Amino acid sequence: MADRTGGELVYEALIDSDVKLLVGLPGTQTLPLDRIVVQRDEMEYLMARHETAVPHIAWGYYEATGRPAATLTVPGPGDTNAMHGLKNAYEDCVPILHISADTDPAERGKSPIHEIEPDTFDNAVKRNVTVEDDLDLLGQIEGGIETALTPPYGPVRLGIPSGILAREVEAPTSSVEPERVSYENNTYTEVADLLAASERPVIYAGGGSRRSSEGSRVVQELATALDAPVITSYKGKGVFPEDDDRWLGVTGSPSPAGMRETLAAADVVLALGTDFDGVTTAHWDIPLGETLIHVNMDSSDVNTGYEADIAIIDDVTRAGDRLLEELDGRGGDGWNSAVIAQRVWSEYEAHLHDLGLFNGDNPANTPELLTAVRAVTPRESPVTTDVGGFRLWAMQLFETYNPNRIVTAGSWAGMGVGLPAAIGVAAGRNDDQPVICLTGDGGLMMCIHELHTAAEYGLNVVVVVSDNADYGIISKSPKIMQYTDQHEFTWNRPNLAEIANGFGVRATSVDTAAAAGDAVEAAIERRSGPELIDVTVQTEEPSAIEAADYETDLSFR
Repeated sequence: MADRTGGELVYEALIDSDVKLLVGLPGTQTLPLDRIVVQRDEMEYLMARHETAVPHIAWGYYEATGRPAATLTVPGPGDTNAMHGLKNAYEDCVPILHISADTDPAERGKSPIHEIEPDTFDNAVKRNVTVEDDLDLLGQIEGGIETALTPPYGPVRLGIPSGILAREVEAPTSSVEPERVSYENNTYTEVADLLAASERPVIYAGGGSRRSSEGSRVVQELATALDAPVITSYKGKGVFPEDDDRWLGVTGSPSPAGMRETLAAADVVLALGTDFDGVTTAHWDIPLGETLIHVNMDSSDVNTGYEADIAIIDDVTRAGDRLLEELDGRGGDGWNSAVIAQRVWSEYEAHLHDLGLFNGDNPANTPELLTAVRAVTPRESPVTTDVGGFRLWAMQLFETYNPNRIVTAGSWAGMGVGLPAAIGVAAGRNDDQPVICLTGDGGLMMCIHELHTAAEYGLNVVVVVSDNADYGIISKSPKIMQYTDQHEFTWNRPNLAEIANGFGVRATSVDTAAAAGDAVEAAIERRSGPELIDVTVQTEEPSAIEAADYETDLSFR
C-alpha cells in the first residue's frame, strides 16, 4: 500500500496501460492532474484551444498509430464540449480514456461551478464511470481502462472529482490488461461452401476490418481466393489498396451507379466488420445481393441495418483466416473481378468528364482538386478529412492504400474534425512526413482555432481547403429541393490565408487545381510546420450525389 494523490494514481494507471499522450485544456479543477503530466516525462501533454477539439485529436492519434490517448477537461462546459468528439469515437470504436475533473459528491445539487448530472454521458460513451470516494478510485480506473481497451473498443468517461485528484489516497499498486474476447462459431464450413460455389461474389469491408489486427491482409487474400471485387464503408476505406484493379469504391449516397448495379447482381456479399450505418448505406438503400453473409464482432449490429442470411460473430482476422482455411483453394470461378471493377470506374470517370469536371476550371472544381492533391501526395502520407460535401467526393476519388493512412469519421459525421484529427496524427508520428488535411471551408471554420495549436507545436500539417463559400452538403442535397431551388446557405468568403497567418501558419490562396497541386507539393517539400492552402472552388459545381445519378450501361443479369 502506498500513499499517492488521486492524480498520481490516475497517471500511473494510464502509464501502465501504455498511454503516451494526454490531450487537454487546463482548468482549475484539472490542475491536480495537468501538473503531474507536465512535470513528468513518461507522457506528452498536448494542449488544444477548445474542448471540442480535444477528443478529435485523441481520435486521430489512435486511428493513425493504434495507440490510445487520454483526454482531460473540466466538468460541465468542458465535458459537454467534448461530448461531440466522444460520441464520434464511440461510433468509430476508438478507445479514449476521457477524464473529467468532476464535481465533488458533497457539493452535488448545490450548483457549484460547472456542475452537470453524471448520467448525461451514459449514451455518448461505451461506459460512463463516476467515482464517488477514494476507495473506489483504483477499481473504477482499472475497470474503465479495461472496458475501453476490450473489443469492440470505445471511449470511457472517468468522472473523478477534482478533490480526489488533489488529495492523497491509499491504494495498492496494480496494472491493467484488456479483456481478451473470443467467439466460437460452427458455420464456417457452410459459409465456405457457399462462397466457393458463388458465381458473382462481392466483398464489403467495414470498420471492423480496419480495427482487426490483420484485417487488410485478410480482405486482400479473400478477394484473391474468390476473385471478388471489393467495396468498403467510410470506415473501411484504405483496408483494400485503391489502385488494385479489383477496387470498386466506397458505399454511400455518392456511390457510382455501376457499383449499385454490381451489388444488385451479386449472388453472395461477404460483409466483414460493418454495422451497416445509415451514412455508408445511403440510408439502407444500397443493395446487398441475393445472399448476405455478415461477419461482425458485435452481435447487436447483426440484423439491424440489413437481415443477414448467415451471421458469424467473430473478429475479422480470425474469421477470414478460418474461411481461407475452409476454402482451401476453392472459389474464383465466377465473374472476373478486375474486369467488373474497371468497367464500373471507366463508366463513372467518363460521366464526370461529360459533366465538365476535369477541364482545368478557374475557379477549381472539387474532383479535379482532389485528383491534383493526390498526384503530389506521397503514397505513405497520412491524410485526414473533415465532413462535408467535399468529403463525398473524397471517398470515391482520393485514392487510399493503407488503413492507417486515412482518418475519416463514420456514422456520427460531425463537422470540424479534420484539423484536430491531423494534429493528433502528427503528434503520434516520429518522423517529419507531413499530414495532409482535406477540409471544406465550413468544416474548417468550426475548428479554425486549432491552427494555433498546430503552429504552437510546429506540426507538419498541410491543410487543403476546398473553399466554395457554401454549406454544399446542405444546399446541394436532394432533400433541400423539397423546400427551395435557391442556394440560401452561402456566405462572403473570409480571407482564410490571412487568418492562418495571424495564427503563425504559412498560407497561400489559389484558384485552380493545378496551382493547388503545386502549392501542396511545395509545402510537403518544405516540412517546416503547418501550412494552409485555400483553394477557391465553384459554388455551383454539382454535388457528388448528383454526379452519381446516371444511367449505367452495365448488365450482369
